[in-house]
Amino acid sequence: MQLPSKLQVLVEDPGVRDVVISGEHCGVDRGFGISEIENPFTPEELEGELRQLAFETGVRCDIANPVADIALGRYRIHAVLPYGISTTPHLSLRVHPDKPLRLGDLQESGLSERSVDWLRAALEERKTIVFSGATGSGKTTLLRALLLESTDRIISIEQTAELRLPPPAVQLFSREANQEGVGSVSLSELVTHSLRMRPDRLVIGEVRSTEFGALLQAISNGHPGSMTTLHATSLSRVADRLLILGQLSGLSAELTSMLVTNSIDYIVQLSRGSIEFQIGVPRLASSGLEIARLP
Repeated sequence: MQLPSKLQVLVEDPGVRDVVISGEHCGVDRGFGISEIENPFTPEELEGELRQLAFETGVRCDIANPVADIALGRYRIHAVLPYGISTTPHLSLRVHPDKPLRLGDLQESGLSERSVDWLRAALEERKTIVFSGATGSGKTTLLRALLLESTDRIISIEQTAELRLPPPAVQLFSREANQEGVGSVSLSELVTHSLRMRPDRLVIGEVRSTEFGALLQAISNGHPGSMTTLHATSLSRVADRLLILGQLSGLSAELTSMLVTNSIDYIVQLSRGSIEFQIGVPRLASSGLEIARLP
């Protein structure tokens, strides 16, 4: 199964990381922000291609469910159809490298030797790490590169396939309900099931909701070295983001703060456009949870 030919042409440029199409507008990101280019699709053609891609990959994308995530090889596609939620179809495509980058590759691209040594030491010492940053900052790339250094039995849990870890890793994916409204499998459920699969490490591709509480409890019950990513624009915003995720998981601020400080060893904050990162440690403060930056 391949991308539509007009879309394939756009991603053949080895520098392209993202393609975004909204109606008549089209842009590509080569690592320096989005540049507008000629759109090869009419809105009608784009809608038809998105519907066909969803159908061929077994993903529901229709009037009842007009938004979908589609995984196709090394491409992650987010589709929006104009059925009451938009006036035009939208496509957001993320291009992953043919060969997943390892820490050595990232070091050649500018990641410092000190950072690489720190990451490898944290992996060896089974530290629990949350990788944080904005969209496109490299969270998943760095997480994958670090996990490729491990020979542990890793259970990875994702909404859309992005980590693509080789055996002995086991990959699980959430599933949406069918047209009858049954058959869904959530990330939180998968975390619970993964505990029965003899994991050395648990990895959630990204925490957005109730799966965060399930992960905290799993780590607290004896799974150090687990990892995940979340969206936060700066290290100072991570504490608020963690507390919000705790609330979404049905946890009080006090319980979330306690579980975070007892379970998570480090926050690694990445910035878009920079391969270096900041390191923070969750701490209890008089005002609640805070993230203290390490020198």
